[in-house]
Amino acid sequence: MDEDLLKIMELFGAVNNRFQLRLRSLAGLESVGLTAYEARTLALIARNPGCSQLMIGTWTDRDKAQVARTVKELEARKMIVRATNPADWRAHSLELTEEGRRCFEFLDGQRHEIGTDMMQDVSTEEKRVLAHALAKMKARLGQG
Repeated sequence: MDEDLLKIMELFGAVNNRFQLRLRSLAGLESVGLTAYEARTLALIARNPGCSQLMIGTWTDRDKAQVARTVKELEARKMIVRATNPADWRAHSLELTEEGRRCFEFLDGQRHEIGTDMMQDVSTEEKRVLAHALAKMKARLGQG
């Protein structure tokens, strides 16, 4: 294997692992009583109002049962509400409640702090190039 490719893959994994570790260690998750997956689901709903459970399952690569349990838990905690989708009565649209919005904004602020710290020594031009390269990789991995 190409040495540069090997190095990139190792760094990619290390950065992702450390970022995820920092996210999981946030005091914020404990203070709001959410698991990492519940927080991720809450963030997806915040960024995609009206999305369905099926969409969340696709985005997170989780099975329907796990998504359903997570949605049920977030609903029981009054962080989200389900409404019948006007386009398909069998599906539900998911929306944040005011409590869910407050929780999301708190956690998103902490996530932003981690990202800012992580990118502190990266120049604006390096960020632009990195974003462009990552978008290409994401598109490529999305194929077949």
